[in-house]
Amino acid sequence: MSSGNLLFLAFLLLGPFVSISSSSWVMCWVGLEMSFLGLIPLLLSDSEYMSLSKESSIKYFCIQALGSGLLMLGGVMYYMNLSSFWFWDLLFMISLFMKLGVFPMHFWVPSVIAGLDWGPILLMLTWQKIAPFAFLVNVVENSSWLATLVLVLGGLSTLVGAMIGLNQTSVRAMLGGSSIAHAGWSCLGVVFGGLWMYFLIYCLSFMLLMMFFSLGEEMMISFGILSLSGLPPFIMFIGKWTILKNFLYGDYTWMFLVLPLFSTLLSLSFYLKFFYSYYMSSAVKNSMGKYFDVCASIMFVLSGVLYLFFV
Repeated sequence: MSSGNLLFLAFLLLGPFVSISSSSWVMCWVGLEMSFLGLIPLLLSDSEYMSLSKESSIKYFCIQALGSGLLMLGGVMYYMNLSSFWFWDLLFMISLFMKLGVFPMHFWVPSVIAGLDWGPILLMLTWQKIAPFAFLVNVVENSSWLATLVLVLGGLSTLVGAMIGLNQTSVRAMLGGSSIAHAGWSCLGVVFGGLWMYFLIYCLSFMLLMMFFSLGEEMMISFGILSLSGLPPFIMFIGKWTILKNFLYGDYTWMFLVLPLFSTLLSLSFYLKFFYSYYMSSAVKNSMGKYFDVCASIMFVLSGVLYLFFV
């Protein structure tokens, strides 16, 4: 890696820390842009020229630049104590949804993700979402009607993500739909509580899945995809159970959980479709990493089961 790329990587990694640790809104926005502008040169500096990757990078740049402009405008108006006018609250939240890929600003996620390599996908769907979620938590804590709106749009996001995933034959585009659905669950965690536990587990599961894709371990890819579904034996179940537990402890109506739970059943169908495809492909091949696959599969299953003994 060149020295220029190391500099951009440092900007990418330091951005969320600047945003979260700053007390000034301008510096919070600067930290978010540091991370964004550090990622773009890394996307455009592939050793091989791949037109689809370049196209996805430019799409991502255009959408995120628009989101950054709206975020700056909405944030300035929101933190200047002009929040008595509901439009600035709504604009601030919509700009955050554009950054996160949450319904109704989810349109860019599948097409951008479909043209990228595994490393950039990991950075876009995990690291880049830390600061926007922190801002969203701050907004929801100060506005009750925005909290209700976030719950409604989060539930719709889980449904839309599930429907997008059902229509995909490309695993990258499917992961884009899965990201929209998980972002919806994260929005529920913003209001109910348990966001950071859910997001940490999602990042861990997604990082392992990207590692298995890079290594070409098809058996582990199949279990990694199934782990994202949140089935009880797998570790992602811990995140969803944390949000459901906080919902039960709080004073919320059950109507907010109808769409997320129904969408989970829809999502399970395409997770199982890709799981079956990769699992059967690995069964045909004589994999040299057989013992690694077996041990890692056992860890995937036991991680969720062991947690239930300590709940």
